[in-house]
Amino acid sequence: MIIRIKKNDIQRGLLVLLTAAFLIGTSIVLYKEDAAVFLQTMGEIPYSGLIAPKRSTEDKVQNEKICYLTFDDGPSENTEKILDILEQYHAKATFFVIGNGLHEGCKDIFQRMKEEGHGIGLHANNHVYEKIYANVESFLNDYETLYTTLKEEYQIETALYRFPGGSRCYYLGEKRGDYLNQMKKRGFACFDWNVSGEDAVGKPTVGSIQEQVFSHVFHYNVPIILLHDSSMADATVEALPGILEKMTQEGYVFLSLECAEEYIFR
Repeated sequence: MIIRIKKNDIQRGLLVLLTAAFLIGTSIVLYKEDAAVFLQTMGEIPYSGLIAPKRSTEDKVQNEKICYLTFDDGPSENTEKILDILEQYHAKATFFVIGNGLHEGCKDIFQRMKEEGHGIGLHANNHVYEKIYANVESFLNDYETLYTTLKEEYQIETALYRFPGGSRCYYLGEKRGDYLNQMKKRGFACFDWNVSGEDAVGKPTVGSIQEQVFSHVFHYNVPIILLHDSSMADATVEALPGILEKMTQEGYVFLSLECAEEYIFR
């Protein structure tokens, strides 16, 4: 049997094939250019292109006792006072910053942090737990907003991250693993703490902050101390010299977390 194919049928077939090829090619381009939209259509959480810069985990100073001082919720006018004290004691620290309070004057503070060897980490753009942890998408949007602000307006790129409230915060709930994995696959090192000055709870005093630190810190050769440098942290500023003096006498050196191994609550 002889099958006769009309010229018009061939033309229509070629048109269908070309259209299909065009649509497939367009889909591939769109996927490459907008992976987040593609993943959303698949019902998945978009994988952000905002990933952490590479970092080394080799400590620059070899010492049996290394203390990592960390300050949350700044910068503020107290940050500058803390930087003055740290410079006096030749100590380095790490500052986990809040984004929605940043202003033009913060450029000088950040520049000083970098020049004096301190670490700068992401904390939150908007430090409201209900909003940050409403869902994973809200969490990612918060971190991305802060990351972008620091990079574009202050020329800061960091791989250091601290969960608002810590990685065991009540608001993470059963989704904790999802939040941790989101940051891990983006290359961030997350840091909780093993010593807290409790300087953002109740009505802290110089004495209460120092007592909280000293009652726990000497149990560790490598303590990570949680303190704050917000505008409310006046007592922390006053307590800091005493903390630095006593720990220096006990043989501790003070480094930033830039080269430290990740530490999260278990």
